[in-house]
Amino acid sequence: MKPLQLSMTAFGPYKDKEIIDFTKLHDHHLFVISGATGAGKTTIFDAICFALYGTASGSDRENTVMLRSHFADDQIHTAVELLFQLKGRVYRVLRQLGHVKKGNKTRTGERYEFFEQLADGTEIPSVDRQIVSEINEQIERIIGLTQDQFKQIVMLPQGEFRKLLTSETENKEAILRRLFKTERYKQMNTLLKEKKETVHKRFLHEQQMLDHYMNSIHATLERREDSTLFTLLDNEFYNVEQIITSLDEEIFHLKKHITVANKEYTESLNKYEQK
Repeated sequence: MKPLQLSMTAFGPYKDKEIIDFTKLHDHHLFVISGATGAGKTTIFDAICFALYGTASGSDRENTVMLRSHFADDQIHTAVELLFQLKGRVYRVLRQLGHVKKGNKTRTGERYEFFEQLADGTEIPSVDRQIVSEINEQIERIIGLTQDQFKQIVMLPQGEFRKLLTSETENKEAILRRLFKTERYKQMNTLLKEKKETVHKRFLHEQQMLDHYMNSIHATLERREDSTLFTLLDNEFYNVEQIITSLDEEIFHLKKHITVANKEYTESLNKYEQK
């Protein structure tokens, strides 16, 4: 986001309308805002943040009522207008605070505007309705940062930078994710974790079934010294194909054993009947 022009009226220490034309800096990307204590340096940052998000840049100045100049005439409304460029587009945002004038009981003068400014100077609305909620939502969307993240990353006001350094890890993670646009990677990571959990659950189910079958084999079959099957089961690792092949061998052995047993039974029966 590149500020082009900032206009402040009855804002902070500025009694009248003050205009800062950043375009006069031309290609000077690095510049200093200097002045004596109380001259209004921080107010410039407050004004930019207020224009974009509706609050000052510092947490100790979040009460918007305190932003009105104590020197302002009663008929003049406190307002900030910011012209800025973002991704090749120019936007104009205006926030004007209402206040209770002398002799009145209610606050008047509240006004909000957010437009995109075309190359020929014409403007088109950036929101369907010029109300605070829609303006805030749209500005956050096009800038890609929440109000708190903007304060911690872009503005870095006095005494506030340490809050980023000492903030919770989740806060830093959220800021860096939005700053470097890594949300899609987080979503991909979440998707992969979900797939991993699904596969892991399926694996555990298959493992339980395999253990059940192995226990059935141990309980059903008589152990033989020359059995390939039980030799495999004594190993720490084996695969299903080996088990199936060994079971076929056990089946062959049992069929052979049954054939021999049937033959012996028949012979014994015949001898018994001949007596």
